[in-house]
Amino acid sequence: MKLAGARARSWLNAPPANCPGVLLFGPDAGLCAERAEAVAKKFSPNPDDPFSTTVLSADDLTGDPARLADEMVAQSLLGDARLIRLRLSHERGAASIAKTIKALDARPQTCAAKLIVEAGDMTPRSAIRKAFEGAKHFAAIACYADSQADIANMVHQTLGDLSISIAPDALDAFVPLLEGDRRMARSEIEKLALYKGYGQEEGAKVTLADIKVLAAGAGAAGLDDIVFDAMAGNAITMDASLQRALAGKTNPHSVLAALQRHSVRLHQASALMAAGNSMDEAMRNLRPPVFVMRKTAFGTALRIWPEAALARAVAQSLECEKNMKTTGAPAEALLGRLLIALSSYAARRRR
Repeated sequence: MKLAGARARSWLNAPPANCPGVLLFGPDAGLCAERAEAVAKKFSPNPDDPFSTTVLSADDLTGDPARLADEMVAQSLLGDARLIRLRLSHERGAASIAKTIKALDARPQTCAAKLIVEAGDMTPRSAIRKAFEGAKHFAAIACYADSQADIANMVHQTLGDLSISIAPDALDAFVPLLEGDRRMARSEIEKLALYKGYGQEEGAKVTLADIKVLAAGAGAAGLDDIVFDAMAGNAITMDASLQRALAGKTNPHSVLAALQRHSVRLHQASALMAAGNSMDEAMRNLRPPVFVMRKTAFGTALRIWPEAALARAVAQSLECEKNMKTTGAPAEALLGRLLIALSSYAARRRR
């Protein structure tokens, strides 16, 4: 079933017990991810438990089309609720996924697990989207970018909770920098709150000068330095930035999230170029557009990475995330290995 507006908000606040799964799709990857995390907590009492949650990628199903159906009907050995997280970086296995959803929708009582599918923008012709929207029991919710009014409200609420005010001209300058990705927007608001000391100083107020300082530094933010250098093949500078970030207590999961966002944006831009857009047009058409101080580095990565390799990079980052949560291996080591592998590939392509 297709849900939008108030019906979508109502479903997200309280998913029906008889709904076996949901498709979250759209151009705002951050909003998809944020909603997926919220739904996961409603579907499962412990969504990070590796024994009750299975994370799959599109490539997992390309090699084994029956796996989704098998996972959905498999009973938990511990008798608790199971959760399947499927993240789609492409739709090459769309026909088999759509067939599985239709079969499960016809017999929802066979579903022993709940399903959350995260995908990028999907056309109305997408087989997967049509399967979810035409289903009786599964739900499909589009995730479109927040309006400027929504973003302004989010800024006011987040800063207000910390007793930080923001000047009207500062808000007008800040909001356009946050368009296009909910996760990025929250990260930038958090950065602004940190810059203002989380409201520890009485009467803390964000000014236009503060926004200019943060915007000027946006091209040199620590996480961006790491992921841009990795995808450009600059292994030495990437590793130096990574070590500084980890020494400063940056969470490895934050670095991985930044890498995933950057890889997905590169993949989206590559797909736009394959559809006939120039490189500049592709970077302008991303939401949010590529920051002006990062255009040269972003363009370098686009020239290095073919579309298929970017899809693999996204899949590898998802596998790394899964391993960081389930294997017990040091997250820093798993992250470092992935970044070295990506930067090594990029360096070979540059020669």
